[in-house]
Amino acid sequence: MEVSTMIWIGAGIVVVGGVIVLVKNWITVYNKFIYWRNKLDERFANIDVIMQRRLDMLGALAQVAKKYSIHEYKTIKDTIEARSRWSKDAPLNSKVQAVNEVENNFIKLQAVFERYPKVRADKLYQQIMGSGNITHMERKLQNFRLAYNSVVRDYNQRVETFPRNIVAKFHGFKVAEYLKLGNQVNQGPQEVYNSKELFND
Repeated sequence: MEVSTMIWIGAGIVVVGGVIVLVKNWITVYNKFIYWRNKLDERFANIDVIMQRRLDMLGALAQVAKKYSIHEYKTIKDTIEARSRWSKDAPLNSKVQAVNEVENNFIKLQAVFERYPKVRADKLYQQIMGSGNITHMERKLQNFRLAYNSVVRDYNQRVETFPRNIVAKFHGFKVAEYLKLGNQVNQGPQEVYNSKELFND
């Protein structure tokens, strides 16, 4: 066997070996991304349970607002519109944005109701917001947010770090958004409240 043939065979073995190692590492990295994406979904599922309860509250709170003719209709309307944009089939980042929007509007709604002592004495309002229900829910939501954001940090680090970012880009793994509950309240220009229009059919 000639030397040149042996060189070509040796080079071929090296190339094939390199390709096998590359494919094996690619598969390992891809499987890790699947693991972390599933972990993100699992952590978000806990938040989803709390948010479904939040969304169920909104309709009842709107009825309380209607009963007492609360005029800050824009906050109530924004909150209910955020509820209508909630979708279980949406991508994770869209769900995170919806959670932030619903939660920020929910906090604004609580602030509106604080101005109405009669509302806070209402039986339905007490049933929804009283007996530590809302405090317990907010505590759980805060804990779930911290757990979710911790996983987001680890996942995003993998998405953005070379050479994993090549695999991430190729397979469409994108940076996940953090949950920033309550951070947007009282930011930006003050809203102008007009006469109540929300419940005019």
